[in-house]
Amino acid sequence: MKIAIIEDSPKEQQQLVEYLQTYNQLQHLEMEINHFEDGESFIQSDFADYDIVFIDIYLTGINGLEIAKVIRQKDAEKILIFTTTSKDHAVESYRVKAFDYLLKPYQYELLVEVMERCLKQLNAKSKYIQVKEGRIQIKVLLKDIIYTDYNNHYIQIHTSQRMIKSYMPFDQFAPMLLCYPSFLNCYRNCIINMDKVSKMDTTDFLMDNQERIPIARAKRAEIRQQYADYQFAKLEGTL
Repeated sequence: MKIAIIEDSPKEQQQLVEYLQTYNQLQHLEMEINHFEDGESFIQSDFADYDIVFIDIYLTGINGLEIAKVIRQKDAEKILIFTTTSKDHAVESYRVKAFDYLLKPYQYELLVEVMERCLKQLNAKSKYIQVKEGRIQIKVLLKDIIYTDYNNHYIQIHTSQRMIKSYMPFDQFAPMLLCYPSFLNCYRNCIINMDKVSKMDTTDFLMDNQERIPIARAKRAEIRQQYADYQFAKLEGTL
């Protein structure tokens, strides 16, 4: 899960980060938090990847409502949460489909309520798997997985944030992903997320993180055809 905070007050930004980190530790989520001091820097970033965006309405330069309008031009469903010291813009926030409106100063308990509702909405749209890392059960969104491999009895799940290691047999893990059309077992004990492929070459896949994953020689034609069929199905809108 990727979260952006657009906040020009260091104190308010730090408090929200601490609240989110506390919630993350208690819920055992995979959370990446990035901070932007103004709307311009956020808009210039690759903001499409963020699942949740906290936006202070009163910012220097472009204000929070204008930022939300820019986001909505490209993404009608992204979760937007306004943080502000005034109720004056509540009506306007609904016009840009704000998920919630936090009035400063707010307590941690209120943020927990909002995050619980956020998770429910994200889970409704984004499937996840649950694996055990050490003694902790970790939820991993499918869209965050780049590829998985197997080493020394551990499943290694490579995500956009980090690598997660879980002690389990590959034949027990594989069905958790291969039941979804976007995942492909392209090499011995290795599964890729075809949505994270940047390019397919003759002998391997170039992933979005610039790693190359080999295609099994014995099944090269079959695997290349599966990838081509998946991309065609996406274009046709049949997935």
